[in-house]
Amino acid sequence: MDTQKKTRALIEASLMAAIAAILAIVHTYVPFLGFILYFIPVPFIILGKRHGIGFSILSVITAAVIVGSLTQPLTMFVILLPGIIAVVMGYMMNKQYSASMIFLGGSIAAILSLILSNSLATAVSGMSMYQILNEVFTEAGRMQIELMQSIGMDAANVEQKRIEMENMTKLILMIIPTLIIMGGVFFTYINYVLTVFILKRIGYKAETIPPKLPPLKELRLPRSFLMGTLLIIILTALTRYLNIVHFDTLVVNVFLIFQFIFFIQGLAVILFFMSVYKASKLLKIVIFFFLLFNPMGAFMVAMIGLTDSFLNLRKLQSE
Repeated sequence: MDTQKKTRALIEASLMAAIAAILAIVHTYVPFLGFILYFIPVPFIILGKRHGIGFSILSVITAAVIVGSLTQPLTMFVILLPGIIAVVMGYMMNKQYSASMIFLGGSIAAILSLILSNSLATAVSGMSMYQILNEVFTEAGRMQIELMQSIGMDAANVEQKRIEMENMTKLILMIIPTLIIMGGVFFTYINYVLTVFILKRIGYKAETIPPKLPPLKELRLPRSFLMGTLLIIILTALTRYLNIVHFDTLVVNVFLIFQFIFFIQGLAVILFFMSVYKASKLLKIVIFFFLLFNPMGAFMVAMIGLTDSFLNLRKLQSE
């Protein structure tokens, strides 16, 4: 890289660091604007795409130091943890990986970032996410029970509600790993889409912009995914006898993750055939309302997705 390009890259790195630092500081002092944290990786991803991994790492560290100096030292992790995602996605975009590989790499980095964030919070507060949520739900349940008792609700009904709330709390605590994975995927998606949009707006040539993710109706899992699913199910079943992890927790999370994945593919199948048969907007609304608000709707959509994985109902090519 010649001197002029290096100077330009350093200027952009400084600018991106300043933008990210401003976003983090605004979040610190204006908590209700917390949603802006979702967009902190974007400046660094763009920088990594344009000038490579070295400048994106430099910019992340610079922004973290600025934020830590102007607020509290621990606040720098508001930059450093999302920075992991930015560095990975920026590098992969710079090396022109496919959209699916960039998305996968970003999702893994996002999940790692969320796990590290939870570990950091545990180290600082002395309480894990599980303990904090358990206390919150327990206190909320206690208040609700007291309210029901104060209005004279039948003791049997109060006890039934108490058991239901306890079971719901246990379920929510069990599926925290699934929520972390889904959160990482969502976080990666919005950053990918926004980054591609901005690169187009600033005049990047079409052939140098990371490709858009395929339309949902064209989404299809690769053939190898079914074999991977079968392998994971077998390994999950074996854990019952190995006592490595809590079996029930593992089963619930594996089931929910696969249901979520096949649910997305099921939606893709439904959208595809709606497009083929030119369904009216009213019919689309009615179908989605039925599927999303019917107690069995999500499971039905997931089964459609699973069936498509085996039979390729849409006759699409898969990787």
